[in-house]
Amino acid sequence: EDILSFAGGDKPFFLYIPLTSPHSPVVPNKPFQGKTNIGSYGDFVVETDWVVGQVMKAVDDAKIKDNTLLIFTTDNGAAQFSRNTKGGKTHLSSGPYRGRKRDNWEGGHRVPFIARWPGKIKPNSTSDQTICLTDIMATAAAITGAKIPNNAAEDSYNILSALLGKDTKPIRNYTLHQTISLAMAIRRGQWKYL
Repeated sequence: EDILSFAGGDKPFFLYIPLTSPHSPVVPNKPFQGKTNIGSYGDFVVETDWVVGQVMKAVDDAKIKDNTLLIFTTDNGAAQFSRNTKGGKTHLSSGPYRGRKRDNWEGGHRVPFIARWPGKIKPNSTSDQTICLTDIMATAAAITGAKIPNNAAEDSYNILSALLGKDTKPIRNYTLHQTISLAMAIRRGQWKYL
């Protein structure tokens, strides 16, 4: 509720907000019920968007927007590959990608990664770099000047160049994926071996 209490003074802060939505149980609050034609799941996604918007507004209201890196992402793809809409059409939860949560297919591991950092990240920019959520640790360390011990975050890469639009060569040689059943996959560039 009060991001302003974190934003007071010149002391940097790290705020992690792990939303339960749109994970199950799918229970959108009353103001969001019936907002989409995808049913309660779509309504829950709309609620998630609203929550993220409230966090962004709080950062803006605290007048710390220009000095705040805000990242929105998720840990895996959608739990269901498709959902029926109220109109009888099919909504593909993973878009054009095959698979879902717990799979090594793209639908299980290709997730949104949206970052806002005014004056540093160009609005509406994109990157073709393959990154992994483990990379947030090395990136945060690079931004803050922190030193990561040799026995920590061994698989984390600094993706700051990709965020700043200065990526000219691949940051990672490969990325490993693992399913809930422990099946492994490795991705390099546009190729994935399952």
